Amino acid sequence: MRSTTIRNWDGSRSWRPEAIHHPADEAEVAELIRRAVETGRRLKPVGAALSWSDAFDVPADALRFDRMTGIAVEPDARRVRVQGGARLADVNEALARYGLALDNFGSIVMQTAAGYLGTGSHGTGGRTPILASAVTDLRLVDGVGEVRELAAGPESEDSELFRAARVHLGCLGAVTEVTLECVEAFRLEERLELAPFDDVLADLDRIVGDNDYVKLWWLPYCEEVQVWRFNRTDEPPTRPTLQEWLDSSGVSGAGFTALLALTRAVPSATPFVNRTVQRVSFKPHVRVDRSDRIIRYAGTIPNHQEIEYAVPRERAAKALDEVRKIVLAADYRVNFPLEVRFVAADDVPMSPTCGRDSCYIGAYVGSHEWAAGYFADFEALMADYQGRPHWGKSFTRSADELRALYPAYEAFDALRRRLDPEGIFRNSFTDRVFPDSA
Repeated sequence: MRSTTIRNWDGSRSWRPEAIHHPADEAEVAELIRRAVETGRRLKPVGAALSWSDAFDVPADALRFDRMTGIAVEPDARRVRVQGGARLADVNEALARYGLALDNFGSIVMQTAAGYLGTGSHGTGGRTPILASAVTDLRLVDGVGEVRELAAGPESEDSELFRAARVHLGCLGAVTEVTLECVEAFRLEERLELAPFDDVLADLDRIVGDNDYVKLWWLPYCEEVQVWRFNRTDEPPTRPTLQEWLDSSGVSGAGFTALLALTRAVPSATPFVNRTVQRVSFKPHVRVDRSDRIIRYAGTIPNHQEIEYAVPRERAAKALDEVRKIVLAADYRVNFPLEVRFVAADDVPMSPTCGRDSCYIGAYVGSHEWAAGYFADFEALMADYQGRPHWGKSFTRSADELRALYPAYEAFDALRRRLDPEGIFRNSFTDRVFPDSA
């Protein structure tokens, strides 16, 4: 096959595979893997490439699942069965037609199902775990070309593998199909308010506990935090506002991109620009719509760098205060919001929220130059709070540090070696996360 370049969504990482395969079904996936074993080649499944980390680094050949995008809704069972290449946006639309929805989802819905689950991606909701917790059945083709059917429950033949494969890190096999539990469709009321930073920290537990879903945005150098509350409601959908149209049409994104360019050219202008953006674009409001339309971010996202860590929820307020101190004292400028979300504990071995209710702190910046210092300071702080990195975003944690953060690290690595004995799924990400058996 003629090769082409694969880039992540902001163009900061790119790979040029020797070949890109587009299998039409699971049997073809298995045949490609068996052929890779016979020829000693590495083969990497790649989803939508919406990752800042090297999780989808392609050392030789790539598997793209753009021909495996099927979605089958089972309304009576409140489940949906999707192929690995199905996009979350399409899954949400298919469920809505049957009066169903996913209970937890992220603000970006362009990812494929297999990629979203594989990196442990998340939405927000202090009482709701990540989407991987909703997986009831999973099919994957392991590193020798064997198809494995995995299901929840202790009666499952390989329950340990099922638990691990829900956040598979691209290491255990090529995920071809996933079945997810759903809930009845629901509407959310979105309420945005601005509140002083210190007041939000003092009241954080109540804010998270009293609402179905919560996220915080802080534009650095602003004195107030954007507090987004989302709660189930029976109220009818509201009419779109001008600001919503500007966001969904791309106008807001284009304007913000121009402002990012200005702050890179004139760093000293960053505090003024951030305060102006908050004053003009983030006014208090209330709106109601279908749940996935409320939670997702409808606008375009300018090129930027992201790092995100999950810390124990009980330490969230202190950690956020420390992040603010770092930003205000630094000689670099931060021209992108700090995003804060909350996720309930789960039992998925390599999930950043395994075993503990968590607060995700996302440190974003619209400058490659400033990212180095900002991310280094941020990661050093996260080490003090037992922070676990989002697998799909920038991080430099060593294997020893990850081993200490994840009680199931060794067991997962043993599974990885058992399912991929020839290492055909290995790449730079795997080599640095699990280097002992490289």
